[in-house]
Amino acid sequence: MITRSTFIRSLIPGAVSAALLPHLARAASGAGGVTDGRVLVNTSLGPMFLVKKGGQVVGIEQLKQDGAPWKLLGDMPDRLYNKARVKAPMVRRDFLAKRDKSNRADRGSRDFVEVSWDDALKLVADEMTRVKTKYGNASLHRGKSSWASNHAHFYRTEALLQRFLNGFGGSSTFFGNYSNQAVSEILPAVAWSSPGAASDWPVIHANAKLIVLWGANPLATTRILSGRYATKAWYEVKARGIEVIAIDPMKSETIKELGCEWVPIRPNTDVALALGLMHTLLTENLHDAKFIEDYTRGFKDFQPYLTGTEDGTPKTAEWASGITGVPAETIRGLARKMAKTRTTIASGWSTQRQHHGEQAPWAIVALGAMLGQIGLPGGGVSFGLHYADGGLPRAAMPVVGGTSPGSNPIPDPFPIACLSDAYLNPGKTIECKGRKITYPDIQLVYTSGGNQFTHHQDTNRVIEAFRKPETIIVQDPWWTPSARFADIVLPAASDLERNDLGQMLNLITASHAAVDPQFKSRTDYDILTELSDRLGYKQTYTEGRSEMDWVRFFYDAAKAQSKTVKMPDFDEFWAGEGIIEFPMGKGDFVHLADFREDPLLKPVSTASGLIEFVSPYVRKLGYDDCPAHPTWLEPVEWKGSKAAEKFPLQLVSPHPPFRLHSQMCNTKTRTTYTVADREPVVINADDAKARGIADGDIVRLFNDRGQVLAGAVVTPDILAGTICLHEGAWYDPAEPGKQGALDKYGSPNLLTLDVPLTSRFAQATIAGTAICDVEKWKGEALPVTAFDAVG
Repeated sequence: MITRSTFIRSLIPGAVSAALLPHLARAASGAGGVTDGRVLVNTSLGPMFLVKKGGQVVGIEQLKQDGAPWKLLGDMPDRLYNKARVKAPMVRRDFLAKRDKSNRADRGSRDFVEVSWDDALKLVADEMTRVKTKYGNASLHRGKSSWASNHAHFYRTEALLQRFLNGFGGSSTFFGNYSNQAVSEILPAVAWSSPGAASDWPVIHANAKLIVLWGANPLATTRILSGRYATKAWYEVKARGIEVIAIDPMKSETIKELGCEWVPIRPNTDVALALGLMHTLLTENLHDAKFIEDYTRGFKDFQPYLTGTEDGTPKTAEWASGITGVPAETIRGLARKMAKTRTTIASGWSTQRQHHGEQAPWAIVALGAMLGQIGLPGGGVSFGLHYADGGLPRAAMPVVGGTSPGSNPIPDPFPIACLSDAYLNPGKTIECKGRKITYPDIQLVYTSGGNQFTHHQDTNRVIEAFRKPETIIVQDPWWTPSARFADIVLPAASDLERNDLGQMLNLITASHAAVDPQFKSRTDYDILTELSDRLGYKQTYTEGRSEMDWVRFFYDAAKAQSKTVKMPDFDEFWAGEGIIEFPMGKGDFVHLADFREDPLLKPVSTASGLIEFVSPYVRKLGYDDCPAHPTWLEPVEWKGSKAAEKFPLQLVSPHPPFRLHSQMCNTKTRTTYTVADREPVVINADDAKARGIADGDIVRLFNDRGQVLAGAVVTPDILAGTICLHEGAWYDPAEPGKQGALDKYGSPNLLTLDVPLTSRFAQATIAGTAICDVEKWKGEALPVTAFDAVG
């Protein structure tokens, strides 16, 4: 059965752009079928028409259904023909000569040799067989690649690759994600099941008087994996005059464009602020005692901590102010306003990508419970309104299926945030939510479409980790930083060069190959089909189906489920415009209204069926890094730690408004936001003045883990003592392959922490917990080479 929360989690993007080009003849076709016209495609930025002229893709045209424009979409032609494309199979020179005896410290040196496809695939098959024979299947590992194909159905690269590896006997793998792992683990244990759950936007627009936007920048993050309908919904908040108070270390694009009241807060102190708000509600008798009595558990056991009778520290507004930097009167005023106003708390995921990251979402839920507006129209708490098309009414439509990876016989996947630790420490046992997990001895890593060198924290430790396996294979359209650290690089076709389906909020779309695979690239399915043939299980892998057979299979399965719209036969759909629009839902869904109406018959996901201030389940685990109730725990690094004497600036690395993680970092839009050809680093004006830094200067950010160059943006729009370098920049070492090398371009993960993680409960990333310093760069302006071709 498809539930609302299941559907939300399964949504696949949609949307388009606004590059104005001469109108050309309308056409929908596969590669080569259109010389002058439009071809409908689907990408991680949404569906769009690619405009072709003379057989070349020259621009894009947005769908009429798109909620808001985004100039980044206009970079699709550059992305397709980019100079950073992997143009042929390549093998690291030393690996080609010595195989598993090669110098692994040479990885990243960019010394590659072009080989034929036949030689490359023979080498891959031989290495897989060698490692399996010598070490066993658990030593084969599938690398993470989800963002290359989160929008896809047949071409879900993680599923395609895992299916291939499962046919070979399986592989070690991972679980979780870098985006919201901590909240995804803690929320079902103490509140409700899905961080994506939210009331419908029409309900919020009609009933909310105040939105507290906490650690989120939705005008950036609703533009990805979406039709940008939610982007439009956030602009509607301003048009309707709904008050928005934004809690954030930096005045984000959303705060500026929506005219929000900005409450600057020190990074990593969200729990303290929530506790200060709750203390005010309690001591001023503004809390909803009846809601607490009827719908929650454990408040009486939590209250002694909140009031300080348990530990001698009342969590007053003054106490919270000393930690957060938010004035005590601001905290009290916000608590009073939230209590007396129909309030939606819209939290982002930045609050949980930090040390002890389980605590902030739990504290925000507890705050919402004390306000008593959970389950009311325009009230309550959501962790999903800031992302993709969160909060949009569910359309009455079938869910388009996708490639199944099949069953993996290798047990014990490890948390993805443990990736470097797992590579470096085979046999080590960790604990996660009461389970013991032992790392495998990883000797061959195969990644299709992933970029761990921008995704994972502490890049210099990633370099060390990438030297551990005997063989690293990367299958990718572009020379990403991760591809440069591989032994074998296979050129994969991009999503603009393959056939698939797309689904966004209320659309099912065709996704045509706009052009044939470029250069010597091949589709992922073509590559893995030939490898499975060489290894003896092609029929099992393909089930006898071609690419188009699979696309037709998934379409026909969706067609059989469709109740509200009669979907055309596949051939008619594929040859036509390729867009099927379904009716949107009524827009009247109120998150947890059913729970509020009858908590006995409609319980939440906790063991008690109630929202839990104190969790017996968490208490039973006995973790000192994840206590049984929301607790302020000092992070390993922050403004108040001793290490801040040496590195006094707290680093934040939020999602960039100008790309999707590291995707599109290599396209022309980069020239519109870089400073001195580097990533922009946002520095408070007082911090810059104290260091002799002017706007536009090249600066060096550094700590004991690494060093990066960036271009200074000096502004009052960031809290003093805080510095912002957006995540996703391509790593560009001045000395390729060398640990500790200066990054010339500006990747923040040179500075972030890989150990510890949030806690033993979720074992999630703490990318938001890092300190550093910055100085004016006095050396030469080193040329940026991150986006050059290799070989």
